[in-house]
Amino acid sequence: MSFSIDKLTMTKHCLVVLSLLATSISIAKADEIATTSVVAANTVDVIGETSEEQPSIFKLSGFGTFVLSHSSQGLGDYVLDSTVPKGTGRSQNWAMSNDSRLGLQVSANFSPKISAVLQVISEFQADGTYRPAVEWGNIKYAFTPDSYIRVGRISLPTFLYSDTRKVGYSYPWIRPPAELYRQLTLTSSDGIDAGYRFEMGEVGNTIKLLYGSNIIDRPTSISTSRDLWGIFDKLEYDSTTFSLGYQKRIASSQSLINGIQGAWIPNYDLSAGVSYDPGNWFAVAEWIQRQSTTKTGAMYVSTGVRLDTLTPYITYSQNSRSSFIPGFPAPTVASIQNSKRSQSTVSLGLRWDFTRNMDIELQYDRVKLGDNSNGYLTNVPAGVTLYGSTFHVISVGVNFVF
Repeated sequence: MSFSIDKLTMTKHCLVVLSLLATSISIAKADEIATTSVVAANTVDVIGETSEEQPSIFKLSGFGTFVLSHSSQGLGDYVLDSTVPKGTGRSQNWAMSNDSRLGLQVSANFSPKISAVLQVISEFQADGTYRPAVEWGNIKYAFTPDSYIRVGRISLPTFLYSDTRKVGYSYPWIRPPAELYRQLTLTSSDGIDAGYRFEMGEVGNTIKLLYGSNIIDRPTSISTSRDLWGIFDKLEYDSTTFSLGYQKRIASSQSLINGIQGAWIPNYDLSAGVSYDPGNWFAVAEWIQRQSTTKTGAMYVSTGVRLDTLTPYITYSQNSRSSFIPGFPAPTVASIQNSKRSQSTVSLGLRWDFTRNMDIELQYDRVKLGDNSNGYLTNVPAGVTLYGSTFHVISVGVNFVF
């Protein structure tokens, strides 16, 4: 059995994260890590002693996920994101590169109206390292308790779990369903956003507006998005949450092999989600339609039941083949093949909350590739076609927050 990282490497990166946060603490706290479980985690005061009379301005919190996965498909790597250069399968029999990460967050309330947050995450990058990177870093001004404006690096609220996409403890599965969540690799925006929450009887409604840009490093390219804007709405009633989002940007990729900059292409994303969680069980579904030079869609449905500390669950997810949009230059051989990528996954899993703020999870995925592509497998040898085949992935992991 071989692992994708060694303990010494992870230890070094943990120390780097701590060092970065220590030197950056002057711009700290605003929003909590965005879920009750993470916010409720034990918070460490960075300076001073906390008391009812004089609470500390600064707080330090964090989270971590360590997942070991094995794929039965030895002719390609099972990866969850286009930024991940390798994974379990062809490159490694067992790998931790897909899901494992460490995150620390410093937050600060400078006044009732002014606050800030800095979140740094160490996870597997496109260059094959675990170098820490800033996920969030913004300053917030609250006009009222229900309205605000933020400037800096901000979470992009495309999906139900966007704010906690990196926090494995916050959702019931080992990972958010790959077929849907990999459709939009962007997780943050450098720019500005504004939010307003209001009540309509027993219904809470939160509207967000966002404008900014984003740069993503991939193994063989750098993708840049600019003029990124979006409007997002979330309705909450009792145990039910609805979300709806629309965003537009223009994007271009530069090849790291030949240095050629691609054309700037408009991108449109329409997403929707619904969840029902009364406590002892849950059901959730999400959908997205994406359009650039092609149009494609993806979705998932999932349900589970909470039996004391155990939560068994089942999920089905899929993405469709893409269709070309008229009006763009003639597609290339590579773009035609990429448009055919599709796959579906049935997942069975079990989460065990064995102690406070920690859980252990076991998940089995049955992945079926589309009839005309190798799906999202990477590092498949030239000329190898795995079309329509099925393979299996087993993952075991631990999540924690503090």
